[in-house]
Amino acid sequence: MSFALARTALFAARRQAAAASTQQAKRRMGSSAPAPEWTGIDKVVRGYFPQDDQLATAILGGYFGLFVLYKITSAFSSSPAVEAAPVAAAPSASAGAIPDVDSEEFGTFLESEENVNKLVESWEK
Repeated sequence: MSFALARTALFAARRQAAAASTQQAKRRMGSSAPAPEWTGIDKVVRGYFPQDDQLATAILGGYFGLFVLYKITSAFSSSPAVEAAPVAAAPSASAGAIPDVDSEEFGTFLESEENVNKLVESWEK
């Protein structure tokens, strides 16, 4: 019997503790806290933008304004494009050298079987 009595007392204590913790957990989250006292530049800025979302929007707008101003000034101050100097003609493939793979002469170079053999020999070295 003493075990049943102890068990009932334990359950009653747990229920009472759970009820007490439930009452403590119920907090009213809201604007009941006093507003912070701003000083210096924060006081001036918060005079115009009292809420946090207003201040964040103002900061993002300021950065966007600086970006647009930079783009506008760089568009007007850009110098005109300078013409590129004419490129000197590359030596022909008939001189015995293997042209670059990216050049236009490489296709005509591969038409001759001698040139293909020369290319293969250069790879084997």
